[in-house]
Amino acid sequence: MVVGPRIPADWCHVAACHQREIFRAHLETLTALGMGIKGSKDVQLNDVSKIERRMVEAMRKRAKAGPSPFKSFNSILMKFPKIDKSFEQVRGVFKKFDKDDSGTIDLEELKTCFRELQVEFTDTEVKAFHEESDMDKSKGVDFKEFIIVLALVYLLGETGAKPVKQKEEDKGKGSQLKNLKSRIGLAELESTFETIVDTFRFFDKDGDGYVSRKEMITAINEASPGQSSSGESIGVKRFEEMDWDKNGMITFKEFLFAFTDWVGIEEEEDADEDEEE
Repeated sequence: MVVGPRIPADWCHVAACHQREIFRAHLETLTALGMGIKGSKDVQLNDVSKIERRMVEAMRKRAKAGPSPFKSFNSILMKFPKIDKSFEQVRGVFKKFDKDDSGTIDLEELKTCFRELQVEFTDTEVKAFHEESDMDKSKGVDFKEFIIVLALVYLLGETGAKPVKQKEEDKGKGSQLKNLKSRIGLAELESTFETIVDTFRFFDKDGDGYVSRKEMITAINEASPGQSSSGESIGVKRFEEMDWDKNGMITFKEFLFAFTDWVGIEEEEDADEDEEE
């Protein structure tokens, strides 16, 4: 069962409010996109992991190619249902490679996944992707973290990766494992990743590959003039909640992990319960 976007419980009361209040509630969820930013952009690339360094460089390269196509928060919000649907279509792929039905994908299972999707990386690189995406350091990648894996592979992989040859038993499974000319064999998901990259770039005003608190507050105030004090207090709260490594900067990985919550993605056990109902 595909679950649509959800608003956190503490914002449910806005449902009966004026349209502007509803928009402001959604705006509050989007401030989480900049959570964890405490100071200036002083993170040195030689102090971060190799994958994060490559991710920052990829974001900087895209920034040089031109500005984000998004001009407002509202245009981003309108994309949420489509993003949610795209993410949910990948759940079957996740279950396919979760061989022991543990709800997480371990390193060996991820290697199998890469081989079957014909994504070519060395064992060392696969291990690095697994560790980078394991946000809670549990030694296993859950569904939301699996989306991060695929995003990193898509954005950092070679554009000439071979398309997936669909197996007989996989036919009829929608867009999950089609023979497509794409980097990871999941064209619809790749389109979604491009949308999220553009969203990240909307907040990363100076195009340096990170989102700062100043940039986030500026974006919020642009969308809601006259609400600067309220927007800033909300932003600070979200920053403190979502700065996973507590370094005062938002990376694309942290950004994407938060995005899975905002569009309504559930953990495996929650999704299974909904299917039973």
